[in-house]
Amino acid sequence: MVFLDPTIPGSFDSFRPRWRSLGTARLLAVALLVIPAATAAAESEARPPICAIDMGSNSFKRIVGTFEKGRYDQRKIEKKTLGVGDDLSRNGRISDGKLAEIEATLAAFKAACAKDGAAHVAAIGTAAFREAPNGARAVEIAAKLGIPMEIATEQRESELAYLVGSLGRDGYAVIDNGSRSIELVSKEPGQAPRYSVFNQGYRVAYQEFFAAAGDAGAATRAFRDRLRQQAVKAPFMKGKRKLVGVEFEEMAEVLFPPDETEGRAFTREELKQKLDEIATSRAEEFDALKQKEDIDRALPRLVVAATLVEEFGYAGFELTARELGTGLIIEAGMQHP
Repeated sequence: MVFLDPTIPGSFDSFRPRWRSLGTARLLAVALLVIPAATAAAESEARPPICAIDMGSNSFKRIVGTFEKGRYDQRKIEKKTLGVGDDLSRNGRISDGKLAEIEATLAAFKAACAKDGAAHVAAIGTAAFREAPNGARAVEIAAKLGIPMEIATEQRESELAYLVGSLGRDGYAVIDNGSRSIELVSKEPGQAPRYSVFNQGYRVAYQEFFAAAGDAGAATRAFRDRLRQQAVKAPFMKGKRKLVGVEFEEMAEVLFPPDETEGRAFTREELKQKLDEIATSRAEEFDALKQKEDIDRALPRLVVAATLVEEFGYAGFELTARELGTGLIIEAGMQHP
């Protein structure tokens, strides 16, 4: 395509003969092709992003993005570790100090969302807020700041996890491995998602099976046995077109060679080989591994991936870098295409 600049003398004159030679019909055809494309592009650019605040049991994430025509576009992500789940475990409730920290974080996130031009801000709390007897205080705090917040039920969290892993397409099986809970969910065309949730997230599992363990093999076997018990309750995860993992980024970064997380695939053999390597390590090697940064996030997720890929009968496992809060953005885009 040639762009003519009217500020350059003679630029239009030099093209006038060629322009006339196109004829009226051809000019109209060109216009019909170009104008809708330009209009669609303008509308896409004009649509403001949505800001989702994912209030996880360990980390809060501020996610800015859009979802249109099956395509997710993430503009920005910001993370802050708050440790709400650990606070809940220590105190039996969310402490006043932690509630103040939550308020300060939400206020800062809302201001950042406005700066990023987000049209709408929404927040969602996960397992720790479900379990806390005073979890509703977080909803009140968010409302005071002008942020609509929901505490996700197990069903709601599973539905969002499915959107994150599948981008709304049917026929997928999704594993969402958070800090406090694991969601197993799949969906067939014309049916509601089927799900199973159990409180064996990476922080819970690391503390129960690995933190004080001296024998890597025994710790691994114990956790795998627990996971197999849960897998039996989720036969709906078998035979789908693809098995997708949500929140497995640290597993890939800490225990495997560096690569992009989005779309990264691991074969069943790769996962088993890495897990066997750790399970057969000597006591001093296992102790050294546990000193590695983020191993508490990575090791339990490796066991989950290797065990469930095997139990559900898949040859491989694909990761997505999208976070649970992305599900709010995808959901909004599907409702307003």
